[in-house]
Amino acid sequence: MMPLFLQKFARLPRYYFLRIKRLKGDQKYLARGFALGVFMGNLPFVPQTILLIPITIALNASTVAGIISSVIVNNPFTVTLQYYLAWRIGIFILPGEGSSMDELHMMMRTVSEKGLISGLGEIGRVGFDTLLALQVGGAVMGVVMAAASYYPALVFFRKLRERKQQRHLLNNKKS
Repeated sequence: MMPLFLQKFARLPRYYFLRIKRLKGDQKYLARGFALGVFMGNLPFVPQTILLIPITIALNASTVAGIISSVIVNNPFTVTLQYYLAWRIGIFILPGEGSSMDELHMMMRTVSEKGLISGLGEIGRVGFDTLLALQVGGAVMGVVMAAASYYPALVFFRKLRERKQQRHLLNNKKS
């Protein structure tokens, strides 16, 4: 028998899938929100939800879809790999920027152990160059992943709408 916390953890993908499936609105509206959430989820050290809400409102996108996709992309299980890839992409784009991998690793460990607020001193110690490399790399990853996620999300929401309409038609014929 699996421990309770593992059972809850194993149900998380289904929970998020059902949350996405139950969203209401136009397919393009939902897919736009999903893609914006994927983009914002790739930006390191940004209070993503706080920025995501006005951006989705301004771009007429689903805020809830954006928040859900942001959480799916940026969570405790993906953040280490995500920050590493963002840093590598950032130092590739901005040669000479960024610090050593040891400093970045120490910063990430401090932030994950003590939290973002307690780890701010460590982030400041690493320096502006590394933060710039992380932001640029995260933005590049975000643009690529958002572009790659928009169309599949649009197809998903269209098929979902078609199935709902088919069920509605079948229920009306039975009545």
